[in-house]
Amino acid sequence: MKNISKKNSFKTPPGYFEGLSDQILSKLQEEDAEGLPEMEGFAVPDDYFDKVEKDILTKTVQKEGRVIKLRPYKSYFYAAAAIAVLFVLVIGIEWNNTQALSFDDLAAADITSYIESEDLELSSSEIAEVVPLASLELDDFMDSSVDNEQIMDYLEETIDDLDELNIDLDEEF
Repeated sequence: MKNISKKNSFKTPPGYFEGLSDQILSKLQEEDAEGLPEMEGFAVPDDYFDKVEKDILTKTVQKEGRVIKLRPYKSYFYAAAAIAVLFVLVIGIEWNNTQALSFDDLAAADITSYIESEDLELSSSEIAEVVPLASLELDDFMDSSVDNEQIMDYLEETIDDLDELNIDLDEEF
């Protein structure tokens, strides 16, 4: 930035601005005289401005169009609305007509699966109070029947002395 000279390098010749406006005006007058025609190219017909208002008003006046009345279709609209209301009412009545479920409607398997899947935090005594013992049998608690061989195998593995049970191993039940 320090190397840039502060001198103005643009110069105008002496007396350039003296009489500049006079030179420009004389040049414009010479060009206008040469380029413009002597007679104008546009002409207005006679009585044009007297007739133009009437012509515009006749073209802008709206003609009466064809009118379609909606009254003949009114009965169709009422019929369609009545059908729609009946349709909504029938669906609404059917939708609200669901019966309340009771405990008897649940299947025993559903109840069992619920009890098994949920952590109810019930003790054995609380469950025993609810379950009636008169209708229960041993098969209700067992998943499958047990063979005699399985019982004997169990006893052999868990009891040290089979003689204490007074069971003959050869004896069939």
